[in-house]
Amino acid sequence: ATITLADTSLIAGETTTVTIVFNETVTGFTREDIVLTDANGTLGPLTANADGKTWTATFTPTNNIEDSSNTIGVNL
Repeated sequence: ATITLADTSLIAGETTTVTIVFNETVTGFTREDIVLTDANGTLGPLTANADGKTWTATFTPTNNIEDSSNTIGVNL
């Protein structure tokens, strides 16, 4: 899976779209499959494109935390 953020330099009050793209159609993919341990934020509901390969959600950073090493992963 490839994970991209529309904006990688968020400030307090901002959100960004997270896009997760798979090589093949994925079913049953949920937020529980996403690793946010080092993300310092929350992820909104996932939405799948019609092809089932591209998924998006809104990421909201935690207020008052500044950390350039945040990560988002997928538990494959």
